[in-house]
Amino acid sequence: MARARQQERLEAVRARVRAGGRRWTVAKGAIVETLIGHRGHLSVQEVHDEVTARFPQIDRSTVHRVLLTLSDEHVVHVLGRQGEARYGMADHPHHHAVCSRCGHEAEIPAAVVAPALAAAGEVTGFRFGSITLTGTCPDCA
Repeated sequence: MARARQQERLEAVRARVRAGGRRWTVAKGAIVETLIGHRGHLSVQEVHDEVTARFPQIDRSTVHRVLLTLSDEHVVHVLGRQGEARYGMADHPHHHAVCSRCGHEAEIPAAVVAPALAAAGEVTGFRFGSITLTGTCPDCA
């Protein structure tokens, strides 16, 4: 069941990229599949390590360039942590919680924080996109 859902997500992303007039390449497919297979966010090096296990011809600069392109297309999003960009799928609305001690990441469904963001927007006039909350994870608490 989980594998079928991952395949559905991959197909939806492929259709979205193609609908935007962009090519779907082996590298894009491998990178998106890698990110879909992880709950958290990965660095360029972590993505590269996983991708090259299956496609050794894909170099690190290609992984970096594809991740930037996918970010520009809003297929993935970038989460900065301790100076290192980490990439995750943006195919479902969510926000992030990051432990300020160990760096553990967790996704927060968008619906959970929507009322707070709406209230904050009314007070400030801001329109909020993705947010990252920092705190202490259960293991570090």
